[in-house]
Amino acid sequence: MELYEKLFRGFWRLVRGIRSTHPFVLLIYFVGTVTGIMLYQHPIFLMISFLLIILFNMMLDKGRELKKWTTLMITMGLFTFVLTPLFNQRGNHILFYLFNKQIMLEAIIQGAMIALTLVGILALFVTFNILFTTDKFLFVFSKFSQQWTLLIMLAMRFVPLLRRKINDMQDMQSVKGLSIKEGNIRQRAKNGMQLLQMLLSGSLEDSIQAADSMTARGYGTGRRSHYHAFQMQRRDYLALLFLLTSGVMLFYGWRTQIGVLELLPQLEPFWQGGFQNILMVIWVLFIGFPIVMEGREVIKWKLYQLEESASLTQKKSNVH
Repeated sequence: MELYEKLFRGFWRLVRGIRSTHPFVLLIYFVGTVTGIMLYQHPIFLMISFLLIILFNMMLDKGRELKKWTTLMITMGLFTFVLTPLFNQRGNHILFYLFNKQIMLEAIIQGAMIALTLVGILALFVTFNILFTTDKFLFVFSKFSQQWTLLIMLAMRFVPLLRRKINDMQDMQSVKGLSIKEGNIRQRAKNGMQLLQMLLSGSLEDSIQAADSMTARGYGTGRRSHYHAFQMQRRDYLALLFLLTSGVMLFYGWRTQIGVLELLPQLEPFWQGGFQNILMVIWVLFIGFPIVMEGREVIKWKLYQLEESASLTQKKSNVH
């Protein structure tokens, strides 16, 4: 009974919110998901994983970051889906001819799988960027190489910083009548070079200031301490156990080729049932694992709002 209560209590703490999960558990989830998407080359598995990742992203920030990549994802997916049947002539089922080339059913399915793989991994990396903050990244990877981790973080920090700076500089230059969007090519190139020179000068000054600031704080002079120490909780161990167990089962499914659609030499049936159904359930639970955690947080918040609303209504009725 005590063991049941501990597991039950731990289970409910398990589904508390993905942001409060230990960074190492999050890393296992993202590594397992990327590996699974690359290994499970089956249209249904890939489509479901893509939809679950999109849903997960929408729950995190309502898709604000994902919208910035929507054009790239659609373009890349369509190009892959359209061009693959044109260059791949292998298969046994001819659907039609285009530009005197055979369009095979197997090539269309392969194009769909490659496109879903690419957009799925890209959407997952957008989610990773939202969820894996700088302190979590440093906490996980600084154990392997502190200097390289810090260098990567500084480099990643410069990308949005430079983008913001160049937008500010463009606004200032446009006030002076200098723009890279107006005038002839020579004038726009000259304005662009001036803008680039200002950007590089400002970036070098910022780098010198950052180096002086790190020296003043004693970086590299002693043993490194953690800014935010993450501790493994019981729910993290349970989450890790679930991810590892389901990951091993999915790996077994891939080794037996049950979760992979064979295109050549013969196109196998699209769905075989049996153990493939069980694999699909495990696949959905693995990919949708953070959705369950976030979903419970949303339900708790809605219930709390309903209770507060009912309490306020009751107080107003008592006053009247």
